[in-house]
Amino acid sequence: MPYLTSKDLKSFRLSNQPKTCPILMRGTSDWVVDHCHTSGLVRGVISRTANGLLGKIENCLKKRCQVPEKSMPGILRACADYLEKEHSNYLHPVGLTQLEKRFRNNLTSSEQVTVLTSEGATPEEIEQCSNSLQRSKLFRKLTKNKYEQ
Repeated sequence: MPYLTSKDLKSFRLSNQPKTCPILMRGTSDWVVDHCHTSGLVRGVISRTANGLLGKIENCLKKRCQVPEKSMPGILRACADYLEKEHSNYLHPVGLTQLEKRFRNNLTSSEQVTVLTSEGATPEEIEQCSNSLQRSKLFRKLTKNKYEQ
């Protein structure tokens, strides 16, 4: 089993860097040589961001969840399966607040009016809203009403 010296890391990284990060599936200019903290063996070259993410996940699973390292891939696959399953038709109270904040902070006033119109707001209701906060409150009311029916 070859030992990779510190001075050889750069050339290893350059000769093994992929076009896109295998974890984040995007390109970067900031690549690192990733290794397993249990065995010390190199796993590959990934983006620095993915390396940080992987470290946080591994630390959380080991320390907080007390999961053995060999169980981690299965747990991550189960996480992916869970995230991909069909959602319920129930709107969470925090979810409503998050939707409202995105509406208020990420859309221009004309985009907000378009969304409100598509959600069934009347021209009179929209006209009564003179600012983003009022439009956001109307959006919240319309969204909440849609789920209460």
